[in-house]
Amino acid sequence: MSEGAYLSAQDISFGWNEEEQPVLNSVSLEIARGQTLAILGPNGAGKTTLLSILSGRLRPRAGAVQLDGRPLASYSARERARHIAFLPQLEKLAFNYRVLDFVLMGRTPHMETLALPGLEDEAAAREALISLGMSAFEARSIGELSGGEFQLVRLARCLAQGASILFLDEPASMLDPAHARHIADALQALTQSGKTIIYTTHDIGLGIFLGGRALILGGSEVRWRGSAEQLRDPQMLAEVYGISFSIKELPSAF
Repeated sequence: MSEGAYLSAQDISFGWNEEEQPVLNSVSLEIARGQTLAILGPNGAGKTTLLSILSGRLRPRAGAVQLDGRPLASYSARERARHIAFLPQLEKLAFNYRVLDFVLMGRTPHMETLALPGLEDEAAAREALISLGMSAFEARSIGELSGGEFQLVRLARCLAQGASILFLDEPASMLDPAHARHIADALQALTQSGKTIIYTTHDIGLGIFLGGRALILGGSEVRWRGSAEQLRDPQMLAEVYGISFSIKELPSAF
């Protein structure tokens, strides 16, 4: 890991079995503390798999991930959870939790086993809801929320966790323009506060809006990497996606 890198991956390869072509092959990257990284690519390119490996949810077949100068594999689950919060693309709940109780789940890494949340935990959960404009929803049940409202509450759970890195899998997918912009504004504020954010998306506009760095996966490897601002380049996009792109002025939430 080079000087200044907070999270790095070296020659990451992964496949679900030996017979099939690997999902990822010799993928390397470095992320500085406070940096934003968008991971793009076609369906099946390995975006979620890479996100899961970088966050410690999957172990690579080959290669290694380092976090803050240590192998990620050397962190205990509790240690890792204090550094890393993960927002999955989809989530099914077994119970119809109250919103505040759901957000309090993010405090688990800071609590003793079987302990109840304390005043500090409740304060962190409420602060996370306030930061996302969701404080008025704390007494509601999850089942009463719209999809966009639930996405904001899920993000609040990640914030309550107090982790320095947020891994977000398609954070603005399937949302109406207003909720998508709300999520984007929240993420932009987090980047400005010094959070490290790594996220997958199909939305090139979101990548440009949030700025930072970007990479595009394809054919099990990194096809392109650079500044998120360079995602405006139709020639580069055509080369990595295999279809033509053009620049047009369209209504956009970003």
